[in-house]
Amino acid sequence: MSRIRGGNKNRLFERSIAMLILCCLLSSLLAGCSRSKKSGNRVDEPELARILVDSMQDLNATEDLYKRIPDDQKDEMTYSEYYEYVSVLQKLLPYGSRTSSFYIVDGVEKERLLSRMVDTSSEEYEALIRGCIPVRIETTGERKSDFPIYIYLQTKPDGTVYLDRRWAKNCMDLLAFSTHYFEAHEGGNLDDVTRILPLMRTAEPLPSDIVVREAKAKEIIRFYSVNVQSKQDEYELVSIDASNLVFLQPEVLDSSLHASSREVLFHSNADDEISVQDSIMSDLKTTDLYLYYNGHRTLRVGEHASASSVRSLLGEPISVTCGPVLEGGDVKQNRADGNRKILVRYPGFVLTVYGRFTSETEWEGTCIRFRIWDSKKATIGERITTTETSWDILKQYPYADEGAYRMAVTVDGESYELVIELDHEHTNADGSYPISSLRLSKKN
Repeated sequence: MSRIRGGNKNRLFERSIAMLILCCLLSSLLAGCSRSKKSGNRVDEPELARILVDSMQDLNATEDLYKRIPDDQKDEMTYSEYYEYVSVLQKLLPYGSRTSSFYIVDGVEKERLLSRMVDTSSEEYEALIRGCIPVRIETTGERKSDFPIYIYLQTKPDGTVYLDRRWAKNCMDLLAFSTHYFEAHEGGNLDDVTRILPLMRTAEPLPSDIVVREAKAKEIIRFYSVNVQSKQDEYELVSIDASNLVFLQPEVLDSSLHASSREVLFHSNADDEISVQDSIMSDLKTTDLYLYYNGHRTLRVGEHASASSVRSLLGEPISVTCGPVLEGGDVKQNRADGNRKILVRYPGFVLTVYGRFTSETEWEGTCIRFRIWDSKKATIGERITTTETSWDILKQYPYADEGAYRMAVTVDGESYELVIELDHEHTNADGSYPISSLRLSKKN
């Protein structure tokens, strides 16, 4: 009996040791699992994209979704900042639509998107942009721009995907500024619009002349009141990133009252200064389709002219010459009954007539061009002369500089263009440029 009891004691001891070892192993495994879960407590690219897309779809769910993002993948972004950022991105979705799917963009499409951002952003953002992960979102609605919806995730040097706080803040600032910009223009607030003018990206520096600035402000207010038919809540947010925001205005009238869409771009530089590219073309006024001489209206470009009528209006020309026959008659024989260009020269300006030439005192046709380079007597319209400056032109055509001082208009199916050539090699004392020549032409 005593041997059996001793054997039992040994077996019990062995079992106890085995159980102790097993418990240690289980504890070690559980601890290992716990440590593994903690060290791997990060969301991957698809999951972070899903959280952001779901937040855009339902702002009421943002708080719970925000909590699912680990702290080290939020870049210290607070919940209120996250909510505002998602509210900005939500404006990319067509009104009343729902997200149907999304996918991580890669390959050629990714390279194209990031390269375009790099080209329009400051060098400070290049590394951040190169590490971005584009996410393309498909929706149940249609966009007016037909441009796909993209949002962007960022990556850290170690490859961790995250939401960059400065990126989000820049997006918020761009949208806030654009809202103020459009409200100032639609509300016709002259003071606000005048203050915004220095922030507009133009082909030439903004003149310091307050009269020019007020003329520009009044013209863009008029443009938003008359030409921009779409309301602000109908504008489409085409794209947004840390440096650029693009809005599409779906319905904008041109000078012929034809509607088309146009884009307005907002840009943020490395110093977080925002500028606006809101190009407005100045249409040529029909009152400036006439050649004035000594203050009197004479000929209209595109109208009939003859040797006798021109002499009665402008006096005797210096010379009248013609080129070869261009059409009609016998072109090969260069017969007089064909149409050709006729140059009628006066001191400092010349008229070009397209028609029939018999002699210097006998010709007629359509006046297709006026060119003035040095005349105090001849003007385009009542006020445009070569003795004026670029700023004088801007007081009459506030956005002539946007079109390189080329203004056009179409009347009854006929197109006309005024080209004002500036002498950029010389600058006037006030910073304006002298005018070297004026050219008013019938284009077709």
